Amino acid sequence: MATKSEEIADRLAERIGPEREFPPDSTLPPFDDLESEFEVSRLTVSRAIALLAQRGLVRSVRKSGVIVLRPVERRTVRDVVRRSPSGGYVFPVRAAAPGTWVLHGRSQVSRLPMPDEIADLFGVEHGTQALRRRRVSSPPQEPPLQLADSWLHPELLVAVPVLAELDTGPGGYLDVVEHTAGHGPLSWDRLLRIGMPSAEEAKLLQVSRELPVWRQYTVGISGRTQRPVEITAVVIPGERTQYATRLRRDGSARWPVEPIASTPQSMDVG
Repeated sequence: MATKSEEIADRLAERIGPEREFPPDSTLPPFDDLESEFEVSRLTVSRAIALLAQRGLVRSVRKSGVIVLRPVERRTVRDVVRRSPSGGYVFPVRAAAPGTWVLHGRSQVSRLPMPDEIADLFGVEHGTQALRRRRVSSPPQEPPLQLADSWLHPELLVAVPVLAELDTGPGGYLDVVEHTAGHGPLSWDRLLRIGMPSAEEAKLLQVSRELPVWRQYTVGISGRTQRPVEITAVVIPGERTQYATRLRRDGSARWPVEPIASTPQSMDVG
């Protein structure tokens, strides 16, 4: 049986959408009005709003209220890395929506202490400073789809200072890592996790903190040293992507296989 909060969430969801009472980018009524309309407590209304946020329908913005989100297409992400016609690598999330993407805000290049999980992947001490290249982007006319933080191994900047520039030239910074720094060809490992966004991530991606996100770590492995030289941490709203992977047969599952003879089953009861 549905709770009162679930009933209210369902009733509000029916009023949310294009050409409905609460279209995208509008705000829901204040909590006081919703309490009066549904004759419930503020806690019940708060739980109903949280349920709407978990469905990806709204997000709460301080001083602005509960904002209705625009419906967007769910992308299917596959394990593929390609090159764009203008040069540079295109990774799975970008490859899921071909074409030129737009930035939300400016790209940033900063020297910062690495997050612990990045330092662990590099195999360096926690708190080690490194260069972070940050961008928030999406297909045109869509809200932000991915927050990407690319961390470069500290040794790279010593060898190739140009990596600290915002514009590293045709092909992007990975071409500099492969060719100028001599780490090509790169190969990549990918780690995927699911979690809740931080306040900063939710703000940059324009999503609710109630909505899970994908956390993807793409670890660039040097073709020369076989060690990580670049790690890109991508955060993606959970309701906007699905991952599709073709399963690979292990050697033990090679084809053709010998039929397995059935083993007689004893019906004796001892």
